[in-house]
Amino acid sequence: MNRMLLLSAAVLMGTLAGCGSDSDDDEAIVIKVPSEQDSLPEPEPEPEPEPEPEVPSGPYVCPETGLYFCEDFASGDLSRWNILAAPDNTKGATGQFDILDDNGNNVLRYTAATAGPNKVDGELLLVTPEAFADVPAADYFVEARIRPRQNSNTASKFLYMMARYDSPGNWYAGGLNVQNSSSSTKVEVAKSEDGSISRPVQAGKPILLGEAGDTDGVWYTVRFELIGDALSVYLNGEKLGTSEENLYSEKGLIGLYTYNRSFEIDDIKVGDPAVKPVQLTLDYAEPSWEVEAGNEPLQVTVSAMQDDGVTADTFSVESSDPAVVAVAVEGDRVSLTPLTKGEAEVSFTSGSDPSIVRTIDVMVAEGFTMPSAQYGDLNGKVIPAPAATDVHIDQSFAITFDDVPELGDIGSVRIFRASDNTLVDVINLGAEIDHIGYRDQDRVRSVYYQPFTIDGNTLHIQPHTGVLDYGSQYYVAIGDGVVSATLNGSEFVGLGDTSGWQFSTRAEKPGGTEVSVDDDGAADFRTVQGALNYVMSEVAKDDPAVINVRDGAYREMLFLRNKNNLTIRGESRDGVVIHYDNYESLNGGSGGSAAPSSGTPGGGRSVFLVEGADRLVLESLTLQNDHIRRNDASNQAETIYFNSSHRLIAKNANFISEQDTLLLKGYTWFYNTLVAGNVDFIWGYSVASLFENSEIRSLGDSRSASNGGYILQARTQNESDPGFVFLNSRLTQGAGPTGNMIPTGASYLARSGGSGDYFDNVTFINCAMDSHINPIGWAGEGVNSQPAPNPSVASATSGWREYGSTDLNGAPLDLTARESGYVLSAGEASGFMDRASVFASFNGGEGWVPEP
Repeated sequence: MNRMLLLSAAVLMGTLAGCGSDSDDDEAIVIKVPSEQDSLPEPEPEPEPEPEPEVPSGPYVCPETGLYFCEDFASGDLSRWNILAAPDNTKGATGQFDILDDNGNNVLRYTAATAGPNKVDGELLLVTPEAFADVPAADYFVEARIRPRQNSNTASKFLYMMARYDSPGNWYAGGLNVQNSSSSTKVEVAKSEDGSISRPVQAGKPILLGEAGDTDGVWYTVRFELIGDALSVYLNGEKLGTSEENLYSEKGLIGLYTYNRSFEIDDIKVGDPAVKPVQLTLDYAEPSWEVEAGNEPLQVTVSAMQDDGVTADTFSVESSDPAVVAVAVEGDRVSLTPLTKGEAEVSFTSGSDPSIVRTIDVMVAEGFTMPSAQYGDLNGKVIPAPAATDVHIDQSFAITFDDVPELGDIGSVRIFRASDNTLVDVINLGAEIDHIGYRDQDRVRSVYYQPFTIDGNTLHIQPHTGVLDYGSQYYVAIGDGVVSATLNGSEFVGLGDTSGWQFSTRAEKPGGTEVSVDDDGAADFRTVQGALNYVMSEVAKDDPAVINVRDGAYREMLFLRNKNNLTIRGESRDGVVIHYDNYESLNGGSGGSAAPSSGTPGGGRSVFLVEGADRLVLESLTLQNDHIRRNDASNQAETIYFNSSHRLIAKNANFISEQDTLLLKGYTWFYNTLVAGNVDFIWGYSVASLFENSEIRSLGDSRSASNGGYILQARTQNESDPGFVFLNSRLTQGAGPTGNMIPTGASYLARSGGSGDYFDNVTFINCAMDSHINPIGWAGEGVNSQPAPNPSVASATSGWREYGSTDLNGAPLDLTARESGYVLSAGEASGFMDRASVFASFNGGEGWVPEP
């Protein structure tokens, strides 16, 4: 890789068409001096330099032509708008509008109501018919800059631009679904029919919130485009989805809708949808970056497109202080290099529309200085021990202080190769990204992770995956300010290369197809992921392999990709606990693999992500997501996401979380296994998932002592697929992580995702159920405001089905009280009574009969 250019002006031009910075390798420059014999050509006239883009010096001003309608709020009034009244306090502007002077630019501010019935805001503002008269037809776009803001309520918070408004409760809209966690936010198309809102387009994008009552935050450009029946939504010029809808064909009016969200809005434009937006998007979603001087550059991928929606655009990047942060551009990749202590704003400016600017505020701390303090004998204080040999390459580190350590705000732990002082890993305080997988794997699982944990007086440090080599010597250094504590009676001010914390790794990797894992004893690996990396890289894809895991607690996220016939076998079911606190607000989405990148990671919220694997066996172990549901987070937290169309076997095992415990695809068999959770804790897109002789335990909700939750949410792709089948199993209840229990009748067997794109196929055969299951069984339409299932009326071949249910003592339940489900006859139930029947469709009808 070429050294990056450090230009004093720090203004670099990039293009998605491939014109990046020239090579800057150190090469001799040869200047030929012409002799008399050389014929000198007439000099070519120097081309005129292209003008630098002119960046507007003030706020946007609506043009006189080119748009159907424009509102920049420069006048400071709302004379072209009608604020919708809300006499019943259920809809309309129950909050407050005002004009905010935002650094010399007038913007419209809305502060949502904060208490009682006023928290439901609904339709807020409509353009007057007179102001909208120049819009010629029903095909148009409506676009605005929006800055969403925190407010005290915790309910769902929608923020939409309405269009083709017909009447109260009847309109289309495009905009933001802005939850408190940016990992759960979405850009959406919505339609409202008689006050019932559906959202046919939901594209996950991180949307950040400003503080309540403040003027900070991030401005987002949101565009909603209507062309015939096609409704499309854009964020910052990037098209994120289209839905075909035919409810409203008149041009109607435009307006604003919110459910419980404060915001500022400016520069509302309506125009010809043939003119596409200029796109300038960054794959780094945060508005700021905190880093130490000398750390690795931040790599940002830029997507830029001109307003024809086809042609790649140029962009420029500028650092406000290139002595603090240098920038370099190569094609669509921008490197931000922290050089010295200080602050700088890095601006990304569109080449075709210089009014479009994205910024990253960079705060650079003092660079790492090798500490020189001495603390005496470190034996018994650090792991690995000083001068240790035969250390595993997946070993984590620990240091025990005299008292409870306290982590600082910024700083790093660094690992160096002792032979040449090469830096091999930097583990920073704050948000850190790990790329889980073996070295040079083409696709890895990239996640935010927590490298520092404190247990009593011990600080545990988890290096990045795959940084240590076999047969090498290393030393560990801890920067001053990383931790406050005392060590061997001295104030801790960092630990450096002369401290004696040096160790050697084992000479070579293991061989064969069966390896062992132990967290502290003799074994091939210290972590399960270390063993997974070995079998993925060293064992042929279809060759059988076994990972034997000895009793212990393994705090790690796991990743397996494209390896078949693998068994992970624990020493004992309750003694082997693989666990991590991973959840939606930490790593948003169900997740997937990608090429390694320093952009926002997409590895998902599960403990274990599996892709493209057949015949994975999990046996005699516990897989647990430690996340505890709370009000200030999005709480989806799977133990495993089996993202494969093939087969998974789990036997004599435990899967424990609170929300979304299992996310399944393909064909899965759970035998003599515990699955525990509270909200939709078994869900997914299974062709056939059979839970046989197993316990399905509903846990008390940590957020509420009155909530019973739902066991399932099925999204079966084909109407005739079995989906989720429970055979000879027990539905029990137990205390949640905070001790809450479930009230009698507060839990339901399933609820629907409310989509016609998949089927709610769930069947219980000869299962015993405790009193937490509501007598109606299923959470059908209207139960706790749930949507209708698909099919709306279950039958013997599709939907919610049941046969032979009893209480825990074996007494038959009265299934005539069930609602929204279908009670099978004995003959109809026979197709679910054995594994061969449930898995008959595998491999095009070849079938599959797994054995214990």
